[in-house]
Amino acid sequence: MDTYNIYMDETPASEFDDESFEIEFRVVQAGQDENDQDEAVIAGLDLIDLIYLRDALQQEIDNYALRSLEAAAALAEESLADEE
Repeated sequence: MDTYNIYMDETPASEFDDESFEIEFRVVQAGQDENDQDEAVIAGLDLIDLIYLRDALQQEIDNYALRSLEAAAALAEESLADEE
């Protein structure tokens, strides 16, 4: 089974702001990878590992969104209770 490496590339957000960076992730098949694996954030993942990583990240994104919605709903309830 093929393995994959994940790289995190940082680029300045703008040419005028040296402190802000945009982060991009790249997934490269190890057999076609020309970079040194030491530069990889994560190296040697097989396809199943990538699927598990995707699922774990999606779960965290969903949890964050749910907490945000719950907090907004709680604020709305407090606001309504204060008006009464």
